[in-house]
Amino acid sequence: MKSPESIQKLIQLLSVSSKEDYNKILNNFDFKSIDLALNESWSSQHYTRNCLYRDAYFELILLCWEQGQETAVHGHDGEDCWVYLLEGEMEEVFFSLNDNNSLLEVGSKKVIANELTFMNDKIGFHKLKNNFTGRSLSLHLYAKPIENCVFYDHVTQSFKDKILHYDTFKEVAVKS
Repeated sequence: MKSPESIQKLIQLLSVSSKEDYNKILNNFDFKSIDLALNESWSSQHYTRNCLYRDAYFELILLCWEQGQETAVHGHDGEDCWVYLLEGEMEEVFFSLNDNNSLLEVGSKKVIANELTFMNDKIGFHKLKNNFTGRSLSLHLYAKPIENCVFYDHVTQSFKDKILHYDTFKEVAVKS
């Protein structure tokens, strides 16, 4: 049976662990038991960022993607990012800067439901796109929370700073 309390169990587990354990925790957690329907928020204009939990050490965000929606090419302000695809299918495209500081696509991969990916600025830049024929849901864990990041502006062909926001903030648990 799906339950909103299961996400509280995940948050509690993350709260008492170090970020070195996050990969193992996310790979072994039973996400099929989580009911996130009350935390979903959808827009035909853009993917939505719905914060489930935030403290000084990490934030957990549910992203809701309509077909074809994608992020800009972006970095993570020096923080680590794990993405667990709950439903649907995504494409993750990887980029680096060449010797002339121009953006260069270096690869891509298909991400399927129940798959975990990891990204940080040491690896490079990336973008995510919902290539699925329907909606996709992804859970993003950032250690530490990210207030702002750089994104690539294709018009100016340069990176710009962006202040991040949530479309909703429905905290599902309080750290005890």
